[in-house]
Amino acid sequence: MESDHDFSADLAAQEAAARDYQPNLEGPLVGDRIPSEAISHAYAQADPVYVQKTLALPHTYSHYRPVRGDGSCGWRATFFGYFEALIRSGDASLITAERDRITQFPIIGHSEMIYEDMRDEVVILMSDIANALPNQAAAMDVLVQRFNDLDVANSILYYLRLLASSWLKSGDPSANDLAAFIPDGVGLHGYCQNYLELSDHEIEHIGLVILHNVLLKPCGIVLEIAYLDRTPGSEVNTYRIPGDAEGQDPSTMGPFIHLLFRPDHYDIIYPHAPPPPPPAPLDIQVNRMSAMTPSFPSNFMYSDTDMTALTLIPGMGLGSGLPPLAVPSAPSIESYSPSPQSPWMPSPFAESLPIRQQQQQQQQVPQLKQERSTPVLRAASAVPQSAVRQTDSVRFSVHCHPQFAVENETWKEPPFTTATFKNSHFNKAHYNNPNFQPEEYRPEEDENNYEPVRRNQRARRSH
Repeated sequence: MESDHDFSADLAAQEAAARDYQPNLEGPLVGDRIPSEAISHAYAQADPVYVQKTLALPHTYSHYRPVRGDGSCGWRATFFGYFEALIRSGDASLITAERDRITQFPIIGHSEMIYEDMRDEVVILMSDIANALPNQAAAMDVLVQRFNDLDVANSILYYLRLLASSWLKSGDPSANDLAAFIPDGVGLHGYCQNYLELSDHEIEHIGLVILHNVLLKPCGIVLEIAYLDRTPGSEVNTYRIPGDAEGQDPSTMGPFIHLLFRPDHYDIIYPHAPPPPPPAPLDIQVNRMSAMTPSFPSNFMYSDTDMTALTLIPGMGLGSGLPPLAVPSAPSIESYSPSPQSPWMPSPFAESLPIRQQQQQQQQVPQLKQERSTPVLRAASAVPQSAVRQTDSVRFSVHCHPQFAVENETWKEPPFTTATFKNSHFNKAHYNNPNFQPEEYRPEEDENNYEPVRRNQRARRSH
């Protein structure tokens, strides 16, 4: 019994609040977006139920747009939300199609002379919005400016009332189903005349369903209403039109219009933007190499290089017997075409070499160049060592490898006569000499030099 008494008391309090409610006729007809925390501050000293629900409101809704409570706020909020959803789509052709649809809808029970000016305002508004796209900010400026022009706004809203009334009279099966909810004794025409078409009469739940069927349903817009009342719960209760949209994921549905209902008043409210979808998993593919195969031929750096100048260095002659460089076992995938290189500069000391060595170079260099012109790589395991192409010989100093020294050298170093000559750069054993060649230590010469000294010492002892 106590619960029934409390419910009756709450219902009476709501009815009293509705009767005592004074519409806010100040400010714009449709205001700018305001953070939803402003609603929490406005209800800070109200009933604890409202305080709790308004404190939870910013967790779901980020902003709201105040609408003047002059008895047409529900119609104005729904029609404004309809245009706003069309602008968010960014599709000018959709707006043009909707303009033709709602302005060509037959108005039942009224002469065209009564509503043609109102219809023209709708045509002009929707045409201007379509022309402003794809700039959505400019289109929103047009919408807000027209809805805050009192004469234009009243014409647009009254045409919307006639549109809802005509749909209910049209005999549509859905309209016939709604006719069963009309209060007894009012009748279909009475409800249209006294509830839908009457100026400054706030919209009811049946009117919202009618408005959804004639205005929102053809373009797939869902209407969601958040009720801020004294019903149990710590958050506002929501209801969607159509009813089969309840419990469905908004991301799988069409655009939404969100209204906030307070006793006998409607505002537009905006939920937080949905979080971005998680990034798709990256499909990383790794190409692993089974073997490292060189794509360039062996000795490619020296294949077309003129090595003639190297033969002019003492001990670097072509007739030496260095073994050939090893040929890599892996064959080349593609032929190598090196860029042409200029021959090396001839040594300025080439004139001091013997004539026999120059003739030997002239006989061997053409054969060496012919071998370089067609380099062929073969696997070392597939061909015998004797079949492998002879590569360029690398010569070292004769003092590092005496066995490779030139045996029949005709030009000899003149004997050193003075200490001045030995310490000058003219001495070939001096490090500043361009043809620097260190002296070779020969023990047999030391034996020959010390033999006369030993004879003299023995002669002195005998005397």
